[in-house]
Amino acid sequence: MRRTEIPKNYDHRAVEGRWYAEWERRGAFEADPNPEREPYCIVVPPSNVTGALHMGHALNGSIQDALVRRARMKGFETLWLPGVDHASIAVQNVVERKLLREEGKTRWDLGREAFIERCREFALKTREQILGQYKRLGASLDWRRLRYTMDEEYVDAVLTAFIRLYEDGLIYRGNRITNWCPHDRSAISDLEVNYEDVDGKLYGLRYPFVDGGGPGPDGEDYVQVFSTRPETMLGDVALVVHPDDERHKGLVGRRVEVPFVAREIEVFADEYVDPEFGTGVLKVTPAHDPNDFEIGERLGLQPVNVMNADGTINENGGPFAGQSREGAREAVAGRLDEEGLLGEVQDHRFRIGTCDRCGTVIEPWLSEQWWCSMRPLAEPAIEALEDQKIRVYPDSWRRETVRWLENIRDWNVSRQLWWGQRIPVWYGPDGEVVASKESPGEGFEQDPDVFDTWFSSGLWPIATLGWPDESAEDLGYFYPTSLLSTAREIMYLWVARMIMMGLRFEGGIPFNKVNVHSIVLAEDGTKMSRSKGNTIDPLELFDEYGTDAVRFGLLYQSSTQDFPYSRERAEMGRAFVTKLWNATRFVISYGDGGASDELSASDRWILSEFNRTVREYDRLLEECEFSEAMRLIYGFAWNQFADWYIEIAKAAPSPATPRVLREILLGTLKLLHPVMPFATEEMANVMGEEELLARQRFPEYDPALEDAQAERLIERTKRAVSAVRSFRAESKVEGELLGIAPPDIEEGVFGALARVRPTPTADGESRASLPAGDLVVEIVLSEELRRGEIERLRKEISRVEAEVKRAEGKLANEKFVRNAPEKVVAGEREKLDVNSGMLRTLSRRLEEYL
Repeated sequence: MRRTEIPKNYDHRAVEGRWYAEWERRGAFEADPNPEREPYCIVVPPSNVTGALHMGHALNGSIQDALVRRARMKGFETLWLPGVDHASIAVQNVVERKLLREEGKTRWDLGREAFIERCREFALKTREQILGQYKRLGASLDWRRLRYTMDEEYVDAVLTAFIRLYEDGLIYRGNRITNWCPHDRSAISDLEVNYEDVDGKLYGLRYPFVDGGGPGPDGEDYVQVFSTRPETMLGDVALVVHPDDERHKGLVGRRVEVPFVAREIEVFADEYVDPEFGTGVLKVTPAHDPNDFEIGERLGLQPVNVMNADGTINENGGPFAGQSREGAREAVAGRLDEEGLLGEVQDHRFRIGTCDRCGTVIEPWLSEQWWCSMRPLAEPAIEALEDQKIRVYPDSWRRETVRWLENIRDWNVSRQLWWGQRIPVWYGPDGEVVASKESPGEGFEQDPDVFDTWFSSGLWPIATLGWPDESAEDLGYFYPTSLLSTAREIMYLWVARMIMMGLRFEGGIPFNKVNVHSIVLAEDGTKMSRSKGNTIDPLELFDEYGTDAVRFGLLYQSSTQDFPYSRERAEMGRAFVTKLWNATRFVISYGDGGASDELSASDRWILSEFNRTVREYDRLLEECEFSEAMRLIYGFAWNQFADWYIEIAKAAPSPATPRVLREILLGTLKLLHPVMPFATEEMANVMGEEELLARQRFPEYDPALEDAQAERLIERTKRAVSAVRSFRAESKVEGELLGIAPPDIEEGVFGALARVRPTPTADGESRASLPAGDLVVEIVLSEELRRGEIERLRKEISRVEAEVKRAEGKLANEKFVRNAPEKVVAGEREKLDVNSGMLRTLSRRLEEYL
């Protein structure tokens, strides 16, 4: 293709959809077990079926796609397995709202089976959105293998896992505190709770003594406790003080009465109490606070639950039964006030949790659930992480995960929802409890609960590859997977559990590496939130800048630290694509020039630089150092290749330059293809490549191409050229100059790029000495140029002298040095040093001209 046939400007809108369709048509992303190849596999973190692509997806998708495309080009049988999660509580909430809005009905009106069918239809329809958006991202997923957590095979894997754990004695039914959503009437996971600080009240609650022991140590006939939730006092079963709190030692063993419910409770000592909070006395409500539950367990106290599943007060709440939590709070405080049992009420800011899906305030609530004993599962996972059988980037998250596993608590795996995989436990007519996929017989009823979504997704790496069928070819070939890339917020809820499940059911780790990527923040540095209105739609960025530009910009910013999204990086990516496009047009127009091996020093230099870039770039991607990798390849492609070698090719080519130009450009496109797949595929295509770049070989490091001599020669030449260019800019000199080139440079390249005609000597003539590191370029000055340069230098010396004098005056001011911020003072000292050095250089140059 001739340059005149190539569009002057790269148009991502005309390229991206066309190339994705072509990749799919030619099966570029397909992978199957192949004993002749080493496997490489990533299972995509399953998005919610209700989800839309957000910036976190865009970053993590770019990371995974870069690694997958690189592995594919390196010759691995590479599988990136797509999938979606049924999003139990999210789908149920959306469908319930839709049902109420459009039909005025609740799920209870519809009935369980009909409601589940509505959820199933909704999920299948909405999942197409997120899957289509992954294609917009350029994700090279093997779509033949799409997995869904409600597929029949996947559900079977979930039921199998539960039954095996149950039979091994690791699943039990028990009453414990959960995060309870009164709106959904279900327990929810920690990740589904959003915390916020709110303004409220701190109430002084008084508990009268009823043991006949007279007043307390403070002379009052009651014990006062401060609480933000007076309504929960109806479920109090004890008061506690710190054993070392001298103020309250006389209280331990005393008995008081809980107002309105006529319940006598005792005062105990427990080290959990913070003596500095309130009066130093804590009320214990084991059914409505996780810390109180543990205190109650230690003290052998029986919990009293005072709430229904919908958050209203139950019969244990005495005269307040039937009231909402909020209503009972005001009513209890009012009655306490009437009876002289309400102490001081203070304004107080405290933290509450709300349901991520519906916004309802979460209730810590004692409920009967299915629990999984975690200690036997955690121990092998701890060993695997401590032995670094799984490498985690950064390693600090490996250590954090070990700490979490060492302090792990039993896991609530049941939810009181309808949409999801149903718990395979059956209750018989004679009290039998049977774990089974099918009904054991007539009269048996299935447990109504469904699984926590994290239980089913904890099986993701094994279930998507065919487990529990141990003969599954995919499982034997692709497991363990190569890498998992994820956000830190689900390291415990998901990643740690996948490790435990993989070790338990497959006897081996589920992945060899874990990349914990940074979080993309809003442009103002705060967390993105729909409620704040500061979210960024990646699809809009794709439209504006091009998908490749956005991908490159995200990876350029990605490190171990969270970062505010910068549109400047997308603009940088777009400019980079344009630079490469222009380089492609130039190389095509340059001609092939045959296959000469007559390499110049410049040719050997660019080949050596490219070779070093290949080695370091590949290492950085392997170590998940994406930001550093982007900086490296950007610096090479933009500066070394486009700005220097292409300029050398124009001004001082060798017989081999056409071949080297094409080799380096194509090699650079291959290096960049995993990051910028659309643009690089298009550029390779216009260069005449028939094979898809997506299927070509990734460049490999070749020690034979290292050329330290050529590198030194050209680096010195570049410094000499830059020195002359700076002189021209400062002196506003056009046209050819006479000069004496320093030794050990490529004189042809220097003369052509600097536009300096060499002269052997310049005796008796005025010269400008241009220092450039360890070399000096001498330029012969005409009389006119000499006078102009003297005038310019004198003006510049006057300006710099003024700056030196200003800085010296400031630093001589003791008050400034003492009171100004340390950074400001250091900045002034640095300016003084820089300007003093510049003054010496300018003065020396002026002396040469005089």
